[in-house]
Parts: sequence; C-alpha cells; structure tokens
Amino acid sequence: MTDAHASTAAPATEPVTAQAAFSAPPLLKIVGIGMFVVGVILFLLSFAVSREVAFSGWLIGSWYSLGFALFASWLLAINALASGGWAATIKRVPEAMTRYFPVAILPFAVLAVGMYASELYDWAHPHEGGGAHAELIHKKEPWLNPTFWLARMLVYFAIWNGFTWVMVKLSRKQDVDGDVKHSWNIRKIAAPFCVFFGLSVTFASIDYIKSIEPTWFSTMFGVYQFAGIVQSGFAMLILLLLALRNSGHLKGTVNENHFHTLGIWLISTSVFWAYIWFCQFLLIWYSNMPEETQHYFVRWNGPWFWFSFILNPLLNFAIPFIILLPRPHKRNLKILAGVSLVVLVGRFVDLWQFVTPRPVLQNELPTATLTPWQTIISVGPVIALIGLFIVVVMWALERAPISATKDPFFEEGVHHHL
Repeated sequence: MTDAHASTAAPATEPVTAQAAFSAPPLLKIVGIGMFVVGVILFLLSFAVSREVAFSGWLIGSWYSLGFALFASWLLAINALASGGWAATIKRVPEAMTRYFPVAILPFAVLAVGMYASELYDWAHPHEGGGAHAELIHKKEPWLNPTFWLARMLVYFAIWNGFTWVMVKLSRKQDVDGDVKHSWNIRKIAAPFCVFFGLSVTFASIDYIKSIEPTWFSTMFGVYQFAGIVQSGFAMLILLLLALRNSGHLKGTVNENHFHTLGIWLISTSVFWAYIWFCQFLLIWYSNMPEETQHYFVRWNGPWFWFSFILNPLLNFAIPFIILLPRPHKRNLKILAGVSLVVLVGRFVDLWQFVTPRPVLQNELPTATLTPWQTIISVGPVIALIGLFIVVVMWALERAPISATKDPFFEEGVHHHL
C-alpha cells in the first residue's frame, strides 16, 4: 500500500512516459489461453451429461462474458456525459474491454447452433397438440421465432459495436492531436448510446436469458440483468487494473484513491442488485400468479433453494456489503481483489440458478428438470470465455498507449483523491 501513497506525490510525466509503449504481461496471456483450453474441454465433456446441459452452460458463458463489454461501453458513456475526470487514467482498460464485442459474435454463433440442436430454447421447436404451454408459446411466436431472434441479436451487436467503435476511435485521435473537440464528440455519441443501451440490453437479456422460460414473465428482468452486468463489470475492471499494476504498469497514474472509488462502485452495485433481486421476488410472491410463481416455485422447493436463496444473495450482496463497508477495506487492494473474485463467482451462480432448473409440470406442480449436481459442469464455458475475454483485452491494450495523457481530464485523474 505504501507505493500507492508514493505514486500520488510523484510527477505524472515520468511514469506516464515509461508506460506509453505497453506490452501485455505474458502471464496474463498464458492464464487467458489456459482458461480457454480448460473451459472448452469441460464444455465438450458436458455433452456426456446431455446436450441441454452443454448448451445451457454455453448460454451462461456467452452472456456472462458479453456483460463485461456491455459494462465497459456503459462506463465510458456515463463518464463522458458526467465529465468523470477520475476515470481518465483508467479508461484504456474499459476501452480495451469493448473490443470483445466483435469476438462475442463467435460464442453467439455456437449458441445459435444450440438453439436448433437442443431443447435450450423451447419456443424454437414445433409444438404439436394442445395444452396451455403450447398455446402460450404459439401466441408469442411473432416475437419468439428463430429468424426474428437471430435478426434482433445482430441488431444488438451492431448497436453496441458501432457506438463503442466510434467512441474509441475518437479517443485514439485525441492521442495524436490532443484536441479537446474529440471529448465533446464522444459526449455527443454517448448521449444517444445510453438510450439505445438501455433498450437493447433489456430486450437482449429477455431474448438471451428469459426466453428459455417463455411462459414466465417479469417486468423487472431487464434492470435485474443490468444490475448483474454492472456489478460483475466493476469486479472484472478492478482485477484487470490490479493485474496491470502488479506487473509494473499504471503505478504513476492509478493509486489507492482510484481503487477506493471503484470499491464504492462495487458495494453500491451490490446493494442495487440486492434491491432489484428482492423486489422482483417480493412482487411475484405477493401477486401469486401461476405464470410468475412457477419460476420461483422450483427454486424454493428442492436442492436449488440453497443456491438461489442462500448462496446467490450471500455472494452478490452480503459478503461484498459487509466486507467493503469500512473505508480502509476499499483501499486495501488484497481485500478488494478477494471481494471482486467473490462477486464474479456470484455472477455465475446467479445466471446458473436461473438457466438450468427450468420448470416442467409433474403431477400439476412445477418441478426442476435438473439438479445442481447434474449441471455444475456448466462452469466450463464460463471459464473458457473469460479466458478468451482476457486474451482479447490484452491484445487491445497493446494497440494503444496505456495512458491517455492527452485527455483533457487526465491531470485531474492523476490527482484524484478521496
């Protein structure tokens, strides 16, 4: 921690010059590649359980990793709109995180294959005969059909990649000429992007995740997924910054005050996640409508209870909130790293307990199709795609100066203090 105090007093020019030519730490690249290989092997092994389990895991992994790029684009946009000077020294990392958008098309393509090759998306397969389930799916067919679903996904990716590509390109131009007009142009792009971001993330989360239970509905699902995306995004950003700092980079520009701010964001988003999680459950429990309660019924009764209602809020709220509440803990880099890892595990548990125990009617009661122990191998694609994400981020960081020294808010960011 002493080096962080010393870095705040050191002149910004010396360390920034030393960091201008960035080479990604080889260990991070090796870790990323290793995670990808191990995860892919686990994904292939999961087919021995069932195709449904294999593609459910891939669904979790693809949405999980895509969330990091979504978070980064959101963070860049709101900092541009709010003139968030504190983030000027760390913005190269979220910019690099957005470079995952084009790569995320590949996991999405595998998921599209799974839509046809498994029962992952029930609505993608013909439903013959009667019954309330088939009737409800038939009524949603204008929206939930493979062709329109694929088209919407391509539109979402085009919006996310297009806006962030322009914002990053303007930032690169500023590296060359230092013109403040690029910051204003980024702000002009960020304003409409925030509108499209809110709408696209809401609909994408419904299409990606919620549609695996096509007869269940929740008016809070979009903001619930947004809360998880932002919370896990801050956790990943903290870990990436710590990894870069420990490898000798950013020590002159990113100090414990920046990590303190990120710790505040992490605890705040944990509280926000808990609020949305509880409100969604409370409203559905209170209204007691069968179309809504079926989702929670299978998670309240049986082994999934311990993951959905104990482990999930424990990892995503209780542990981060209790540990990060004291001010010194938000400035302790080891504690902050540990809590970030807990949050990332919690994000997997949150998605896992949603995707895998889909209800089916047995004796007129909803019952989970799979137990937690049958589907724990679903973590494989998450490991694989986090590894791929790390490799992409390191590749992107090597293609720009690690510090945006010509950003008009850079000096403010260097001297950020809490």
